[in-house]
Amino acid sequence: MSDTHPHPPPERRSFLKWACRGLGALFAALLGAPAIAYLIDPRNRPAPDGDFKTVARLNELEKGVPFQGVVRAVRRDAWTLHPNDVVGRVWLIRQDDDRVEAFTTICPHLGCSINYEAKAQNFICPCHNGQFDLQGKKLTGVNNPAPRDMDRLECRRAADAPDLIQVKYVNFRQGEDHPVPKT
Repeated sequence: MSDTHPHPPPERRSFLKWACRGLGALFAALLGAPAIAYLIDPRNRPAPDGDFKTVARLNELEKGVPFQGVVRAVRRDAWTLHPNDVVGRVWLIRQDDDRVEAFTTICPHLGCSINYEAKAQNFICPCHNGQFDLQGKKLTGVNNPAPRDMDRLECRRAADAPDLIQVKYVNFRQGEDHPVPKT
């Protein structure tokens, strides 16, 4: 008489293999879907080259006094159209010869918003006390953590309306010794 132990039915073993593989695939899909969505998200793609945006009128600017302008653009996010979205802010300074200089309001140290202090007649970053003069140069006589001067932007007058000031807005990386556009 042979003493053989019966094996579990093959149906049960194949069902358990199928169930384990199915649950593994389900977990992979649940964890992988957000990762794929992140990779194809338009916010993670390089920004297209910006064009000039109108930010102010020349008669709004006093000579030698910084003016904070808002850069607005049409932004498309998947199916949603944002027709008047704020994409950035700039400091505009009208010179004596009616030339206008533009600087981004983002601090080159860690990206905080730079404010203008009228009493001190300079720009100050409230986060770590980065200080800049009216030409955007980093002040050296103080404990200034900023690695470079304020980031200068291209600025021009509109061809069809010379009283309109236009700026080509660019975001730069923080913490670098020289301006590097974000891509």
